[in-house]
Amino acid sequence: MAVIKNRIKISASYNSFIKEIIRLEKFDFQNHQKFNSNKITKAQLELMVESIFFAGFRSYEGFIREIFILYCLEKKTLSKKNIKSYLKPKNFEHSEQLLKSSMPFLDWTSPESIIARSELYLEDGYPIKLPYTTNLQQLKDYKRLRNHIAHNSVESEIQYEKLVRAYNSGVRPMVIPTPGKFLMLTSRLNPRNYLLLDFFDLMKQISIDMT
Repeated sequence: MAVIKNRIKISASYNSFIKEIIRLEKFDFQNHQKFNSNKITKAQLELMVESIFFAGFRSYEGFIREIFILYCLEKKTLSKKNIKSYLKPKNFEHSEQLLKSSMPFLDWTSPESIIARSELYLEDGYPIKLPYTTNLQQLKDYKRLRNHIAHNSVESEIQYEKLVRAYNSGVRPMVIPTPGKFLMLTSRLNPRNYLLLDFFDLMKQISIDMT
């Protein structure tokens, strides 16, 4: 999802994000059908799964950025609930500038940072804090996965291995799976899902909870 700096409605941001998540879900389903029909290889499918997750996470970064800035402008939720902001920005761009302060950029990948930011700028952190604290571990895990795909550094690999170990009840597998292969493992939350589908489910639910 392209980041649009002048969005003025929570509904527009939400609808755009959900549209993108549904598009990615459909693309993933089509890729699995192609694999089952021997039109693509397992390696190609794994790479596509990895790319779909990364695209979904990037879209989510844009979504949380947009709605947070709009809530600082005291835009109402989709259910018309009022928001109390401690900032008094003039417009979208000014709101983001105030949030940045002297920082070169804002990190929208870290759940801990977003929780702290919501406590600082929104009364009771509403409506951001509760959905984040409720889903904190999953969000932290997805950030680890996102960072490993994006950076593939020594540190990101260490964090990714911790994620793999946690899935395997603390046991390190003989071979650490690629992110794409990992995302195709059976869900621990819903046996009918694989892990990428858990990600989609959380994205849809948390976006509802925050809007």
